[in-house]
Amino acid sequence: MTETPTAEDFDNELEEQDELEEYPQPARDVLIDGPELFPGDTGTLPLKLRQALIRLLRGPYLDANSSDNVYNTVVDNQEQLRVRLSELFLELVVDEDHKVALLRPVEMAEPHTTALQRQREMTREETLLLLRMRLVLDRHSGTGNEATIARQDIIDVLEQYVDPQAHDAKGVEDLADAAIRKLVTERRLLLPTELDDVWVISNALPLALPYEHIGDIITYMNSLTEAPAEPDTVENAETADAPVEAELNDGEEPA
Repeated sequence: MTETPTAEDFDNELEEQDELEEYPQPARDVLIDGPELFPGDTGTLPLKLRQALIRLLRGPYLDANSSDNVYNTVVDNQEQLRVRLSELFLELVVDEDHKVALLRPVEMAEPHTTALQRQREMTREETLLLLRMRLVLDRHSGTGNEATIARQDIIDVLEQYVDPQAHDAKGVEDLADAAIRKLVTERRLLLPTELDDVWVISNALPLALPYEHIGDIITYMNSLTEAPAEPDTVENAETADAPVEAELNDGEEPA
């Protein structure tokens, strides 16, 4: 049974209307807030910056070689983007030397501050391959030439580290092909070339493996080869002592 409005209810409603008329909501300033992009839009970033923010969150990284110039948009508007990303406990990392940008979770012990989606773990063989790729990339640094790696090179690398009793020649090739697929399609750390079995090593790799000294890479590779092969995964880390890979985004969600 509905209640019949009283005179007091009408008086309260009139008072609320008077207050709205006396203190009207400020109009949206399109020069500051940007145009309203959809009904009920309360965002303040223009469309171009919102699109750049989404691309960063999708990951795994942005580079200056992309045709849509999103990297340049990020570099030119870093401060505005950092404000939004800080709300999600994410740090914007821009390497202007290699012209790449990516997101990295900040380290906090508080609950509900960890990455929105954990990076998939790398197998031991994939980690060793990434470390070798980092060495190849560093050797090409400053030469003006792109660092490339061929499928046979990848197979040769894995043959040095896998247990021959666990994998025959065909098994090593399968491991290599699986690693290549992940690095090409998911992590985009291998970029296609005109040759089917040759890839360019992405300049984003130093951000994924942030070693300051080449000797640290070799030391860590040796530690992996001395470790038992089981379990067949290694945990992610970002420290210089034992980084497997940085918090690169893996797929459509933030890292």
